[in-house]
Amino acid sequence: MRRWRCLLSLNAALLIVALVMFVPLVALGSTATEVLVDKSFHITMLLAGETSLAFPDAIGTTGDNATPSGSYRVTNKQANPRWHWEGKVYAPYLSDKLNGLGIRWIGISLPSYGLHGTNDPFSIGKDISHGCVRHENPDITRAFPMIPIGTQVRIIETPVSQQTEGMVTDFLEMYGLLTVMQASR
Repeated sequence: MRRWRCLLSLNAALLIVALVMFVPLVALGSTATEVLVDKSFHITMLLAGETSLAFPDAIGTTGDNATPSGSYRVTNKQANPRWHWEGKVYAPYLSDKLNGLGIRWIGISLPSYGLHGTNDPFSIGKDISHGCVRHENPDITRAFPMIPIGTQVRIIETPVSQQTEGMVTDFLEMYGLLTVMQASR
């Protein structure tokens, strides 16, 4: 009888700890008030009051393909978007794995730029896109319902040393590798 009470108390304590840990995520499930993209750290953050949720990303290269810093607004959203690129139209990603937008598109007030999924999970953590902000498909799927049209999107660049930027890139490449390995199970 004493063991049963001890086990019941332990289970109740674990349940309380689990609820406390997941309350911020549930609270975040409603709406982000701002999206912050930090190009230096390859991180996109959804901000909602006192809480936030962060995802690794890939950004544009340099020159004409650089992801532009600035303040924008979400103008449109599309699940399973078709991709129009260099005169071709690609079917939604679930039908055509060549669709570079992945499974979600969140357009911003800078025409033809946005946040989206990817068909190349190994690109995450790199300066590799044509200017958009790429995310792994599970991450952008999770973020999609949290970001309403009209949400502010700030794209910033935090000055960091080249060594720190290299360490962040190495970490994000490892994150991508682990994600791909987990998805293949």
